[in-house]
Amino acid sequence: GSLDSVLNKTVNNTSSNNAPNIKSLTARYLGKQPNRKVVGIVLHDTYGTGTHKDTLYLANPTDGREVSADFTVEKDGSIYQLNNDLNNKYAFHAGRATAFKGLKNNQVTRQTIGIEITQAQSGANYPTAQIKAIADLCRYLTNRFGLTANDITTHSRIITDGSRTDPRNFPFSEFWKYYNG
Repeated sequence: GSLDSVLNKTVNNTSSNNAPNIKSLTARYLGKQPNRKVVGIVLHDTYGTGTHKDTLYLANPTDGREVSADFTVEKDGSIYQLNNDLNNKYAFHAGRATAFKGLKNNQVTRQTIGIEITQAQSGANYPTAQIKAIADLCRYLTNRFGLTANDITTHSRIITDGSRTDPRNFPFSEFWKYYNG
């Protein structure tokens, strides 16, 4: 069925085949790509306030930037889905100067799911609830799209001009423990 029907049946169930509890907002800036093939997941950090304001900004930027994300994960573990149609729409998350699996620039954006992790400009710290929620979401998405752990990457790893370092200081050892748990 559709993602919505799956989510409505599996709220708060985070086993490997089911969706975690996901709240919905709709991003203002989404591109259309009918029957898009998702080949990966890109982790970012917001470098903003580190609060729900970062999620609201990505849903509706007010500074002229056309940016968005498919999901945000907040410090308390709340997950927001900003792209309500992952099969036919994409978020503007990866930007210019990117390369991943033979794709470049806009192709990367169109064929990957962007997860923004709310973090403050002053420094990144990842509470356990946030790390668990990111792992649960990634596990759900890899299962849903037939991906593997190797298809999860970061903005810093796909950028080709060195201009991005996010997610800053991400605790991958903890993430993989929960992802594989």
